[in-house]
Amino acid sequence: MGYGTDVGSLAMCYRRDLLEAAGLPADRDEVGALWPTWDDYFAVGQRFLDSGADAAWFDGADTIYSSMLNQSEIGYFERDETFVGDTNPAIADAFLAVGQAVEDGMSAGLVGFSQEWNVGFKQSSFATAPCPSWALGLIEDAAGPEAEGLWDIASVPGGGGNWGGSFLTVPAQGKNVKAAAELAAWLTAPEQERRIFQDVGSLPSIPELYEDPAVTEFTNPYFNDAPVGEIFAASAAELRPNFRGVRDSDVRPVFGSALQRVEQGKASPEEALEQAVEEALSAVD
Repeated sequence: MGYGTDVGSLAMCYRRDLLEAAGLPADRDEVGALWPTWDDYFAVGQRFLDSGADAAWFDGADTIYSSMLNQSEIGYFERDETFVGDTNPAIADAFLAVGQAVEDGMSAGLVGFSQEWNVGFKQSSFATAPCPSWALGLIEDAAGPEAEGLWDIASVPGGGGNWGGSFLTVPAQGKNVKAAAELAAWLTAPEQERRIFQDVGSLPSIPELYEDPAVTEFTNPYFNDAPVGEIFAASAAELRPNFRGVRDSDVRPVFGSALQRVEQGKASPEEALEQAVEEALSAVD
């Protein structure tokens, strides 16, 4: 398809101080061991809330739901492009689990990567947030220098995962196709991908680099010197392909909006899921 630039392998970013105040471990290995599954993650979230913590457990319903769904083999469409958003149990299971967590008070109700989400980091509004490798710079900018060392990174529940990643393409009808292809190849060569990872955290798309000491031994001082190369490379190695389909972008926002209605108290998780399925079926009809 093109020249791969980066892979958005998943981890879970968390606030060490907020977990400690709730009587939970703060060491990244111990934290990751708390939530091997998403059910465990929500159970720990309940413990966090029961401690009287003055923060939500996670940033927003859609970021958790997307992370869960991106770990499934298929999403809203089967490989033959048949819509299965109404029959795929992975969708209903993830949607209802997140919806229940919202009703239990775990969500800060923020839309991922919005201005409000940025403010949520600044105001310490939540204790955990799924973080693809490319989001580390965004989190650092949003939380500000005063939060350096307070954020850390642990493995994501469910084992591996991916959110995003990019590639470059060279249109055949361009005026300088040969030069453009040479530039794309240079931009995605190991030397550049290695440097970009160290500068902004975007995990290279070249698997061989996951064993390169420049990646595996790289740490991020803002995130309490977390071994980000090791963490995100391991997540990339464990991720399973997630089939999307050509109409995915037509229906995915429908389910995100439905979860927002749950967060706003306008619908129960079951009602919101039913409405989302109906809207999605209309969108692909």
